[in-house]
Formats: sequence, C-alpha cells, structure tokens
Amino acid sequence: MKLIVIKLFFFFMLLLPHTRLYKFKSRFLRLLGFDISPTARIVSSIKISGNCLISIGQDTFIGHDVCFYGNGEFIIGDNVDIAPQVKLLTGSHKVDLLPKRAAGTGFNSYIQIGSGAWVGAGSIILPGITIGQNSIIAAGSVVNTDIEPFSLYAGNPAKFKKKLI
Repeated sequence: MKLIVIKLFFFFMLLLPHTRLYKFKSRFLRLLGFDISPTARIVSSIKISGNCLISIGQDTFIGHDVCFYGNGEFIIGDNVDIAPQVKLLTGSHKVDLLPKRAAGTGFNSYIQIGSGAWVGAGSIILPGITIGQNSIIAAGSVVNTDIEPFSLYAGNPAKFKKKLI
C-alpha cells in the first residue's frame, strides 16, 4: 500500500514546480514515513524505487532526477548538495559463479553521506558506502569504496585526488 501511495505522490510531484514549494514537498514526504528535515530542498523530479528508509538533514539540496534505488537505508546529513542525475543504490547481488547466472543472491545495504558533502552531477554511489563530511565527489564518478572526510574523489572508480583542508 505504501508503494502505491508513494507512486501517486511522485505523479503529483511532477505537476508541481520543480524548484519551488520545498516545505510542502518535505512535509508530504514526512507524512509518507520518511525522515526529511523541514529545511531540506527536494526537487520534484526525484525518484524513489523500493521500500527504503530515507533520512535527509537540514538545509540539504537534492537535485533534478536524483534516484534512490533499493530497499536499504539512505542517510544524508545536513548541508549536503546532491547534483542532478545522481544515482544512489542500496541493493545489489552477490557474485554467483554458477553457470546459469552471475548475479547471485540479492542483498540490501545502506548509503551514508556526511554533513557538508557535495556529490557531483551524474555520479553513482554503490551499496554500503559512507561518504565523509565535507567531501566532494566529482561529476560522473562511481563510488565503490568509502570516502574520507574533507577529501576530493573523482573518476570511475572514484579515486582520491586531494585533501580539502
């Protein structure tokens, strides 16, 4: 039932101005059971697929076409900026070496993004990842390992580039 209500909500969200009515959107997402700060700014075109838990902190911005995929937990701190078309995936499969199918048993995990972090456009964050506070993920990066605080990572796979302080 919750998934049906969420799908109806996102259909309704597409009718709203994408970058306005942030308080209304936050309030409605809280009514659906998500832990969303009243000061979070969420663009109408986000996508949530799965029966997941989402927590979004104060003054965080979630951009156009950001996708929350999987049945895991998404924990996003305060003052985080997530640029357009970022994909956050908490579900995956274990590698199965049987000849029928390489994608073995499915599992769900989490993604945690520390306060003050910035995730660049088109990045992909894989399951079980923690991004440290005030870190930057460059646009188009694929994050498959934990990210140290106050660091810049870029590439596919994302690699450490420099300390920010």
